[in-house]
Amino acid sequence: MNVELKAINAVTTEIKILVPADEATSKWNKHLVKYGKKVEIAGFRKGKAPFHMVERLYSAHALESFYHQMVDDYFEAAVKQENLEYLLFPDVKDIDWEKGKDLEMTIEIEHEPAIEFKQLDNLRVPYTPITLESEVDQYLEKLQKENTRIIDAEEAANEDTVDVEYTMNINGEERVMNGTVQAGGELPNRSIPELIGKKTGDVIQKDLSGMMIKLSTRDSSLTLDNDAMFPVSIMINSIRHNQIPELDDDFAKDLEFDSLDAMKAKIADEMREANAARELNNQFGAIMTKLYVDNQFDLPKKTIEYLAEREAENEPNEAYRQYLEYQYRIQLSQELLGMYIKKVLRAQSNIEVTPELTEEYIKHLAILEDISPEAYKEANKEDIAAEEFKMAVENYGAFMQLIQTAEFYIHDPATEAEETVEEAELVEPQEVDTEEEA
Repeated sequence: MNVELKAINAVTTEIKILVPADEATSKWNKHLVKYGKKVEIAGFRKGKAPFHMVERLYSAHALESFYHQMVDDYFEAAVKQENLEYLLFPDVKDIDWEKGKDLEMTIEIEHEPAIEFKQLDNLRVPYTPITLESEVDQYLEKLQKENTRIIDAEEAANEDTVDVEYTMNINGEERVMNGTVQAGGELPNRSIPELIGKKTGDVIQKDLSGMMIKLSTRDSSLTLDNDAMFPVSIMINSIRHNQIPELDDDFAKDLEFDSLDAMKAKIADEMREANAARELNNQFGAIMTKLYVDNQFDLPKKTIEYLAEREAENEPNEAYRQYLEYQYRIQLSQELLGMYIKKVLRAQSNIEVTPELTEEYIKHLAILEDISPEAYKEANKEDIAAEEFKMAVENYGAFMQLIQTAEFYIHDPATEAEETVEEAELVEPQEVDTEEEA
């Protein structure tokens, strides 16, 4: 057996395997003898027909299973001989053989990309920080929404909830139904912009889709085509407005704080440790992005495509299945990017997993879950004992090592674009040899 390897791209290798004629013929003869034991030929007992008759009558049928067997045997032999690693299954591109001649097969395999980070120290990393102030503001906004009051309103404003009465003709019969919609807003099949500025008792005429009528009346039994449009008389019965409290001292006092500043300070103190942990993860993510941008590599597309198709194969709706496959491809690509970057980072960083580093990582995870390290250990005993957790600790240590020398700066696309233009203006145009470039 002779094996030739050719790189198609960074994640695909072509394997050409040549089996000498005498060896291929010997394998064929043995295969045909075995195949002949399963067939019946007139005038002979099952499996007792002469070899030459089996070959003449059944060689075309036996050839496919022969090829399968040869690929299985010689591909695995080539993998061991060349010390190859591959993902999923081999892709047989071609197999060619005539009795008395060498057998040739061409197989493609996908494998992990070969990656080596050119620089790990003193990285300059663009990122968007997760500030404590922004998280406090988000929490206060959440508190405001949780303390929203619903009040009756005289006139409908944008995003107000409006109870309406529909009058319409269904199959020649006038029907009157109650429904609930939104004035303006962006709720699919629930929003009616024309209601803004209208008052209780006002009536408007509008064509509504069958789907919107069913959803807003909560009556899926209506015999209406979802996509068809129907003329409807819409009368406003009532209007409800969500009144969000002002973020001021009175709001803080309602929540038993002395003032708004005192409330912000208290919330900041309680969120400080968790914010620092989230910001650390944010920096880890920014470093991963930086490493990929500076050391871009291909992903195994066929493997991703295959896995995405398998994930979505049970969805009966073709359009939605295609959408799911698209989403799975994105998800799998992101997961593989992260997996490959961390794997290479572990190899190049040589982090020692000490008890101290493990405790530090567990504390980090516990803070993110807002529990004590002891509670985290108790809840995750099996995970912590697994080899995967040790790798996660290595990842954590490697990222912490990079952070020590990294310079993080706030990413500003507009500013960077201006700087790029200014730098480009300073560069003297050069002649390009188009033939060499091609």
